[in-house]
Amino acid sequence: MLQVFKEDKLATIRLLAFIAYISAMAMSWNLWFSVRGFPMIPLFEGVPVSNTVVDFLLIGAFISLFLLFIVKPKWSIGFPIILIYTYWVLLDQNRLQHFFFELIFVVFALSIFKSNRNTAKKCLVWIFIGTYFWSGLHKYNDLFFEKWLNGLNKRIPFIPYWLRVSFTYTVPFLEAGFGLLLLFVKTRKIGIWLIAIMHLIILITFLKGGFGYAVIPLMAFNVLTLFIVFYNSKMRVKELFIIDSFKIVVIYAITILLPLTNFFGFYDHILAFSYFSGKPKYGRIQFENKLQIEQLPGHIQEVVREYQGYYYIDLNEWSSNTIKVMVYPEMRVYKKIKMHVDGYIENPNTHLDFY
Repeated sequence: MLQVFKEDKLATIRLLAFIAYISAMAMSWNLWFSVRGFPMIPLFEGVPVSNTVVDFLLIGAFISLFLLFIVKPKWSIGFPIILIYTYWVLLDQNRLQHFFFELIFVVFALSIFKSNRNTAKKCLVWIFIGTYFWSGLHKYNDLFFEKWLNGLNKRIPFIPYWLRVSFTYTVPFLEAGFGLLLLFVKTRKIGIWLIAIMHLIILITFLKGGFGYAVIPLMAFNVLTLFIVFYNSKMRVKELFIIDSFKIVVIYAITILLPLTNFFGFYDHILAFSYFSGKPKYGRIQFENKLQIEQLPGHIQEVVREYQGYYYIDLNEWSSNTIKVMVYPEMRVYKKIKMHVDGYIENPNTHLDFY
């Protein structure tokens, strides 16, 4: 096995991807089971529902295949990994967290069928370019600017106000620029260092705030992969645009075309790399009276909160406490969760409130 790592630098990346995925999976263990306190939200009606036994079998198969993929990155092994994750997502859209699906994109990029290692590297770098470019551009909105500036005002009030405002409005372009720097040989090292510094700041923020731990493995994977594979890479921008495999076409669609359609309302926020941008709406279910709450099962009553006579469930609080991830922020998901809660109430007249 050691010989594999000596001969194939990408074997180290596959190992890092496995560690990152399994680490995040362990932090959100309940997310992968069908029996739990937070409802599963299937993408389509009629998806065959699993049970606890099937859940364990799928988890065991997924981990075993991923381990085998480290030393044998064949498409015949990578495809079942992607297939299992796809089935999980069809069963529950809340499994579409960016620290999971980005690593599944990596499995697709590193799977060998009719392409060479250079194609795999091109796919990898496009995943990173797309991630940081779109993550930056999505932050160009009033809510992000408001929240970011409020944070700066609290943490560094000694810095001149005009400088804090100026920095706030440059953040989207800085992060998007970090992604674009990866395109060119002369700027790639600078981009990698800037991305590493950015993730270090995010890591410190998460550790101080006591949240966001599940995303840490992905951040570590991104930074380590950039340094190991691309820091000394001589891959030119012309090479990145050469279509030598259908894999490249799929990666182009995932990292360039589909995220663009999000700005026109045709594509999900998270899938479009809209991370911590303030664009996705998060929801609460509000109740008309306390009698409705008394009809709910105990595990749902526990997450009902009261404020000035109003009773509500914060869906992010409910999901974070139960499946250890934020609820997938799309309207279709909120409506199905509301339908699940309404199913326990005799005359439901709850409504969704967004923030």
